[in-house]
This record gives sequence, structure tokens and C-alpha cells, in this order.
Amino acid sequence: MAQMNTDAAVLAKEATNFDRIYEELTTVIAKVESTANSLSGGWHGQAGHAAQGALQRFHEAGSKQIRALTEISNKIHAAGGRYSSADDEHAGSLASAMNF
Repeated sequence: MAQMNTDAAVLAKEATNFDRIYEELTTVIAKVESTANSLSGGWHGQAGHAAQGALQRFHEAGSKQIRALTEISNKIHAAGGRYSSADDEHAGSLASAMNF
């Protein structure tokens, strides 16, 4: 199995990257929904139903992505915290063992 090396700063940076993607996606979804709402009065018949259905699927897919991004970011933040705590604990144990 390949070894993974990281540090808390790298984890924090990556979590921030997922937070940025979340913000960008939220902005795009809001713009699409705003545009769709402004055009919805002109949608009639089968085309109107199809457009509404497409918008609903878009909203559901976007919401699913937002939940996934939030979950990933939260897990990375938590892992960074645990990593820092473990690193500090091990450094303290080593310093104590070596009488530093």
C-alpha cells in the first residue's frame, strides 16, 4: 500500500478548495434558477413542462453536489484537526522521552 504524507496546512488548504467550489456552485445554481424563474412565465405546454422538469433535475443534482462538497470539506477539516492533535501529542511524547 502506498504511503500518504500530509500535514495540517495541506489539509486545510484542500478543505478551503472544496469550500470555494461549494461557493461557486451555489452561485451558479442561484443564477440558473433566477434566470429560469424570470423566463417561466413564457413556458407553456409540453415545452414548459419539459423545462420545469429539467430545472427540477438540475436543482436536485446541484443540491446533491453541494451536500457532497460540504461532507468532504467537513471530513477534511476534521482530519486536519485530528492530524494536528496526534502530531502535537507525538511531538510531546518524543520530547518527554528525550528529556527536552
